[in-house]
Amino acid sequence: MQRPCVTPPLGSFAAAGFACFLLAACGSPTGRGPSPADETARAQNQAGTRSLASGNLTGALAQYRSSLAVAESVENFELAGANLLNIAVVHERLGQWNESHAAADKILSAPLLYGSQTVTGAAARKAFVHLDQGDATAALRWADAAERDCAPPCSPLAALENLRAHIALEHGQTDKAIAHASRAAGLSTAPAMEAELANAQRLLGRAFTRANRFVDSAQSLTSALVIDRRLGLTARIALDLLYAGDNEMRRNEKAGARHFYERAAAVSAAAYDEPGVRAARQRLEGLTQ
Repeated sequence: MQRPCVTPPLGSFAAAGFACFLLAACGSPTGRGPSPADETARAQNQAGTRSLASGNLTGALAQYRSSLAVAESVENFELAGANLLNIAVVHERLGQWNESHAAADKILSAPLLYGSQTVTGAAARKAFVHLDQGDATAALRWADAAERDCAPPCSPLAALENLRAHIALEHGQTDKAIAHASRAAGLSTAPAMEAELANAQRLLGRAFTRANRFVDSAQSLTSALVIDRRLGLTARIALDLLYAGDNEMRRNEKAGARHFYERAAAVSAAAYDEPGVRAARQRLEGLTQ
């Protein structure tokens, strides 16, 4: 039996590139097989995920809402919770912070119905939405809440550690960033967590650059690049190349920096990613100043 898909999206915080934690829920309540309503809700959930993957956010939102309505009509709270988490993701991607929080809050207001794992997912989602909103204090508070209530093995812990590493890096706390990202990397050993491992390696690369540990940075960013290529994550490939260029620039190797920036620009251009192209070109222009 297929499980309803709850997609780990790239997240709207593009600079961090997080593969944010979400739950994969079973299709029907414990103790009985799937009803026709369960199957309908699951199919709508999966259609929503396909729309989300293709960038059709409006379609994804409509399909997840339809799946949620059917799941709620038969009290399939596990699948309803999965849909609420996905609805929170779509609103986050649309920059609709209040709506994203509201979807997560519906889960948090009824923990006995949705279960501890889904509640943990909702708390983690709120942490990432607050990060997108620029509220690092609230993001860290919700990250701590998610971890505190997360039974081992705690699936979102690596992503939460990457969130902490990113915030530490943004606040100039290089040693803390290295510690959190190193822990995230150690927690991301399962094959299904490759994207999170790449995030940890990317954050480590940036932190090592700031610590003038240029060889360590190059190794971490190369590791991230290998994973992101394998997963076909274009935006993250471009980030890996940009940060590799920054590492070369920091140690005054302008030829190496130009090599990586040009590759990042080419990747972003091929993906029609104008912000990515601009970021690479700005760095290239800086080489001549």
